[in-house]
Amino acid sequence: MTTAPRHVVALIALVLLAGDPAPATAAKPAPAVANPSARTGRVDATGRLESRHAQLLWRHRPDLAERYAVTPWSVRFAGLDEATLAGHVRDLRQLLAAADTLPASERTDTLRVRLRRELADCAPDGALHRDALLWLDIVAAAARAPFAVGPAGGCDRTRRSAIQLRALPEALRSATVLMRGSIAPDPAAFEQRLGAVERLLRDDLPARTDACKESRRRAEFVEADSLAAASLADFRSWLMIGR
Repeated sequence: MTTAPRHVVALIALVLLAGDPAPATAAKPAPAVANPSARTGRVDATGRLESRHAQLLWRHRPDLAERYAVTPWSVRFAGLDEATLAGHVRDLRQLLAAADTLPASERTDTLRVRLRRELADCAPDGALHRDALLWLDIVAAAARAPFAVGPAGGCDRTRRSAIQLRALPEALRSATVLMRGSIAPDPAAFEQRLGAVERLLRDDLPARTDACKESRRRAEFVEADSLAAASLADFRSWLMIGR
């Protein structure tokens, strides 16, 4: 038998060694380090709750959304009434229960405080059942909301503003139902707040729609704005006369 040259035998040995599995030695575990995703997970969980809360605020409590400087959402305003208040309370309680499961932090603590405040407003003796000035703040913020979203030019804001303004009369009618039996507000304070909302509807908002040149959109806005302004007079009459 012919013997293979030494260099060939050496080469074959190297190939065989390279193909063998690694020795069965236990790998040392990596040193324990803090999981950076744990903190991110908490932030994301809080962020998801904040996002859901923001949608509720812009839908039902745009006054608080403005006060908290919450990122604007293009959400249609719907005033709370006897039919929807219980569902809103349920949504708030679900958010609060979820927030209570998160570790303490400035953001989650702030969210909890805000949710508890809203729940207090919804209670039978809460502000939604007794504070006419609060309702004026709510409808004023709802009227301003469309102008915080989207481009300032064109007619998109004018269209969305008309849609939003159409919801204000019903919101104020619902307020009169929720506030049955409440004490009338201080007349001077009420007239001052009411005058500010009237100026918003008659002067401020129409000026913000000047960029829109579509006659149909402007006509829709004027009609909705006029109905909203008229509903303020009805609200005043109910508070001061029809109670």
